[in-house]
Amino acid sequence: MAKNINSVCFTVLFVVFFMATTEILKSDAEPACFTFLDECGPDPFPGTNVDCTKCCRSTYKGQHVCKGVVEGSENHCHCYQRTKKE
Repeated sequence: MAKNINSVCFTVLFVVFFMATTEILKSDAEPACFTFLDECGPDPFPGTNVDCTKCCRSTYKGQHVCKGVVEGSENHCHCYQRTKKE
């Protein structure tokens, strides 16, 4: 019984070590989209989130706008950009 447990532990440790050294677990995901950039469009914003995103991307072309969201009780179009990579 102890021999089987030792074999399982060794195999698991070997697999984890292999994955860590070959960077299989490394993520290439984009940074999160939480950084508030500014507001866009009229107040209150008459459109949807898709319209808001289009407004943000056309207004802030130099920025990395990842989404526009109509938020709040007064329907403001809020633009968000990706957080900077560290």
